[in-house]
Amino acid sequence: MKYHFAPTTTSVPTKGYNTRRIHPLVGQQGVTLIELMVGIAIGLLVVAVAMGALMVSRGISGTVSEATSLQQQAAYAFRVIGQQIRQAGSMELNLNPNIALTPASGANPAMSPVAFDAPDPTGARPPFVRASSTLTGSATPLSFTVGYQNYTEATVAAPNTSLLRDCLGQNPALAASGSLSATPVLTSKFELDTTKNELACTGAGSSGKQAIIGNVTDMQVRYVEQAPGTTTLKYLPSSPLPSSWHNIYAIEVCLELTGTEPVSTPGATYKNCSGADTSYGDRLKMVFRNVYQIRSQGQV
Repeated sequence: MKYHFAPTTTSVPTKGYNTRRIHPLVGQQGVTLIELMVGIAIGLLVVAVAMGALMVSRGISGTVSEATSLQQQAAYAFRVIGQQIRQAGSMELNLNPNIALTPASGANPAMSPVAFDAPDPTGARPPFVRASSTLTGSATPLSFTVGYQNYTEATVAAPNTSLLRDCLGQNPALAASGSLSATPVLTSKFELDTTKNELACTGAGSSGKQAIIGNVTDMQVRYVEQAPGTTTLKYLPSSPLPSSWHNIYAIEVCLELTGTEPVSTPGATYKNCSGADTSYGDRLKMVFRNVYQIRSQGQV
């Protein structure tokens, strides 16, 4: 007759020592190599997706930021150009030409006649010739120059001074050794610097050519001519140059600005300043165009 006894856990008392319990050995549990590799692969896949989304988001954000920057540069350039063109051909008004009112009794002072190009009190400033000083241009390098008479006027808190400035914010007649006779005409010359891709301006001062904005890869200029004695307007290219500058009624300026961030535009095209379809390449390109009327131009 056989007897089977189940294993039991016993405590072995030992004098001078703590009582210990003896437990049966239990098998250790863990992750197999295959499970570990699958987990790593899933983690790497999640990281790759997250990195791809981050790169796409960064690319979109960079493109939007660059487009905004190009628009701001173009707006600033057109503001400077427009400020100078709108003053082109302007002359000083003589508000006291010593012309008698007719009738003298009860005449309205607001209807008092004025005279253009008031004489210089010192007799040193030459007369302003609108036909040659208002607008000129060049085909190589492409540029145009606008000018207007430099004069001083009365102000509240200071002696007579000039409030006029060229494209660089200068008026040489206000310098310590300057005078209206030395700078009778304020001029601003705008041109494209193809070596640096900059729109540059040369003022009437001695500071030379300075950049207004960068990233300019093309500039085109067209002149709007008004035939004498008619209301007919027509566009003239910058080359050949117009033969009668005093008949130019307005100027059209087109600027093409190119970004610096790489952009994927496969097969996409845009119309450049010449009106031709052109490939973007791998850069963002934006074309800006504006027409400025020479308000004081005309046969007078």
